[in-house]
Amino acid sequence: MESANRVRVFVRVRPAAATEDAASSQAVELLVPSCVVRVRGAAVGGTAGDDGGIEDVQPLGHSAAGVSCVSSSAVAAEMREYTFDSVFPSTSTQQQVFEEVGQPVLEECLNGVNGTILAYGQTGSGKTHSLLYRGSRAGEGGGDAGILPRLILGLFARVARDSSASYEIEVAVLQVYNEQVDDLLHQDYRTGSGHGVAVQDGGIVPGLTWIRCRRPEQALGAFTRASGNLVYAETNMNRASSRSHAVFQLQVTRHSLKPNGTTTRARLCVVDLAGSERVKKSGVKGKHFKEAMSINRSLLALGNVVNALAAKKSHVPFRNSKLTRVLDGSIGGNCRTAMLVCVSPD
Repeated sequence: MESANRVRVFVRVRPAAATEDAASSQAVELLVPSCVVRVRGAAVGGTAGDDGGIEDVQPLGHSAAGVSCVSSSAVAAEMREYTFDSVFPSTSTQQQVFEEVGQPVLEECLNGVNGTILAYGQTGSGKTHSLLYRGSRAGEGGGDAGILPRLILGLFARVARDSSASYEIEVAVLQVYNEQVDDLLHQDYRTGSGHGVAVQDGGIVPGLTWIRCRRPEQALGAFTRASGNLVYAETNMNRASSRSHAVFQLQVTRHSLKPNGTTTRARLCVVDLAGSERVKKSGVKGKHFKEAMSINRSLLALGNVVNALAAKKSHVPFRNSKLTRVLDGSIGGNCRTAMLVCVSPD
């Protein structure tokens, strides 16, 4: 029986933009029933390569050893093949993605199990849209909202139906920027407070700002305010490229109302990873070059952690980057983890 505790990995291909020609849109081929992605001429993901001394950060598919990149020798030399838990073509809806990627992690969180949902991919691949987009209308269906708004709406809907317990729902938001961790909900963040906070083992951040929410609108509003403090920059690949990793946290405490009932607490992290990029392609220089190198190194560190967990190694290198330190306690062990790899059609 396949372990439910490993990292589950999904792929979503965004629709081709008007500026992308038909030939380039055929670079990625999805075999949906078999959950296979074929890529012509290059890996699905990529980072600095020769520009920054870091080799390509490959997508995390499955091999016999656990979670790793798979290249098939059965296909033509110019093609690479990767197998995932599920693949979403460009016609997939936000609801379909949520049901497979987000819903199982939410269910485990309500049972007291920590979990993490990460979106990974090159800049401009649709990560933020899949994960954070607020959508055109509210309600439990969420319209075309992304995973995080749907998690919030679904969480409050489930809590409202549970008459056997009382709940406390709190939210916090961190960003990891150039190996510095910032508290984006600190009330004086824009005047310099909440920058460079410490991270302890288990992903604990002393003094982190937690906001208690009694309605979904409060949680959504807090996340919107925090998003306004994230660092973005324009590159050749994206007019608004994320320059930091955003970590949105939901903490759910459930108090059973039964005699001698128990209390459980779980933390659910939703991580919008800054886009991996090739510096030659993105054209960044100076400050933004440093940002790109920091992004790529932290993504490499995250990949090393995931592979160490998959291989059940005795040492997992959580301390190699601030990103993995923040996620310590929310991935690995009995935690539920899902990674959505977003790719462009070219």
